[in-house]
Amino acid sequence: MDKTKGRARERGGTKRKPDDAELVDGERAVKRSAAESVATQRQTSIDETIALMDPALLADHFAKCIKKALPNSSAIELDESYLPTKSFRNTTAFEQPRTGSNLPAFLEQFSNTGKAELSASEEKGSPHTIIITSSGIRTADLTRDLRVFNTEKSKVAKLIAKHMKLKDNIEYMQKTNVGIAVGTPMRVKDLIDADALRTDHLQMIVVDGSYRDEKKRTIFEMDDLFRPLMLLLNLDRLRQRYGAEGKANILVF
Repeated sequence: MDKTKGRARERGGTKRKPDDAELVDGERAVKRSAAESVATQRQTSIDETIALMDPALLADHFAKCIKKALPNSSAIELDESYLPTKSFRNTTAFEQPRTGSNLPAFLEQFSNTGKAELSASEEKGSPHTIIITSSGIRTADLTRDLRVFNTEKSKVAKLIAKHMKLKDNIEYMQKTNVGIAVGTPMRVKDLIDADALRTDHLQMIVVDGSYRDEKKRTIFEMDDLFRPLMLLLNLDRLRQRYGAEGKANILVF
């Protein structure tokens, strides 16, 4: 018989079980590690610097981004592209992290009547809320986060250019009561230009401005997205609604 095994048997031959205190410490370590992971993820997946600006600062930030994205534009052209302070809604009172899972709470806080309004739709293809995202994947993610507002009479529409043909989105909007539309800037603009997405009842245009992609860029740092975003926000049918009572405002999430 092996001497080592013999000695183990002489001492009982069983491994010592951890006591209750050690189990508690182990559970705490696991929870601590999970919390640290969430904190790290929050730091890398969102940047709330812009979202926490008041309307005056937002107007200034958008102006700076426009200058950067359109370096060859004249002073007159730039001035026509700037969004007035009255375009923006102050959302600095929102205290939760601006992650996708908190978007429903964000919308409820800044809508007129909360969930009841967000779960309703006046007419086909005429949403009260548009969410502007930076990619098809992000569009799909936020659409899932907003399922709480999906009802038989009011849908949350996923408008993705990469995997859906424009004509399919047009047909869907024309036959569906949509309360919330989620999509990238150019796809949303194309649908408005095609009169498939109407703005008659539009109240909130939410720019998903805190989300960072895998390269740690927000929508403000991607010229290929910021340019179409500004084309969208500067459409005449939207600009004439900014700041008017009962009409649309831009909110940065």
